[in-house]
Amino acid sequence: MNLSNLLDDRRTLIDSALNYYLPGEEEYPRNIHRAMRYSVFAGGKRIRPLLTLLTAELFTPDWKRALPAACALELIHTYSLIHDDLPAMDDDDYRRGRLTSHKVFGEGMAILAGDALLTLAFELLTDKSNKFSEFDSSYWQYVDPGTKLNVIFEIAVSAGVKGMVGGQVVDLESEGKCIDVETLEYIDSHKTGELVMASIRIGALLAQAGEKDLHRLTLYGRLLGRAFQIVDDLLDVEGNEEKMGKARGMDAKKEKATFISLRGIAEAKVRRDQLYSQALKELDYFGNKAAPLQEMTRFILYRDY
Repeated sequence: MNLSNLLDDRRTLIDSALNYYLPGEEEYPRNIHRAMRYSVFAGGKRIRPLLTLLTAELFTPDWKRALPAACALELIHTYSLIHDDLPAMDDDDYRRGRLTSHKVFGEGMAILAGDALLTLAFELLTDKSNKFSEFDSSYWQYVDPGTKLNVIFEIAVSAGVKGMVGGQVVDLESEGKCIDVETLEYIDSHKTGELVMASIRIGALLAQAGEKDLHRLTLYGRLLGRAFQIVDDLLDVEGNEEKMGKARGMDAKKEKATFISLRGIAEAKVRRDQLYSQALKELDYFGNKAAPLQEMTRFILYRDY
C-alpha cells in the first residue's frame, strides 16, 4: 500500500470511529449535536490522529488500540478551532471553505459545542462500559489502567494551561506588540507544538514503546511541533486560498506575532527546513518501519493548505 492509500485508509477509519463516538444529529438536544458534528466533519486533515496511529504502528500490529485516544485528540483539536474562530478570539467567518460554527449556530451554541467536544474526549478515554463494537472490542478495553492514566495525563497537560491554552493566552496578549524570540517560541511550542507532540507520545505509550524509543519520539514530536506552527505562518502568507478555504493575510491584519513578522519569510523557510531535517534524523533510528511517518512529516511541513 502506497502512502496516499495508507493515509486514506487510516482517515476513513478515523472518520468512521468519530461518527460512532459522536451523538447523532437527531438525538435530543439536536442543535448541540449538529454543531458538534458540523465542525468535526468540516474537512479536517486528521493530522494529529494520523500521527498517533502511525507512531503506534512502529511498535505493534495491534495499533488500532490507539484509535479512541487518536479520536479524542481530534475532538480536542476541533474544540480549539471552534473557540479560536469566535469573535473574542480570532473572529474568523470561514474555516476550510465553510462558515465557522458561530456563524451557523450562534456564539453561544458554538461555545457549548467546543465545551462538549472537549468533555466528550475525556469520556472516550474513561469509558468503562462493556459495549463491544468495531471500535471498542480490542482497541481500548484491553489497555491496562496504568497506561490509560498516563495517556489521559498527557492529553490533559498538552491541551491545558501548560500546553495549548497557555500558548493561546500569550498569543492573545502579544497581538500588536513587539515580542522577543523566546516569547514567540513559547507561543508556538505551546499553542501548537504540545498537542502535536502528545499525539506522537500517546501512540508510543499505547504501543508499549520503551523509554529510549519514547525519548527519541518526544524529540521528534517537539521538532515537528515547532515546525508545524512555522508552516501555518507561511500558509497565511503563501498558502492556496482555495484549498485552505479561507483568506490569506489574517495574521498581519490582526498584528499577530509570528516567526515571519519577526524574521521574515526567507528565514522562516530556512528554519522549517532545519527542523524537518532534524526531525527525520530522529526517525532514522527506526529504519524502514518509520517510512510512513517520514512521509507524513514531509506532507505536514511542505503542504500548501
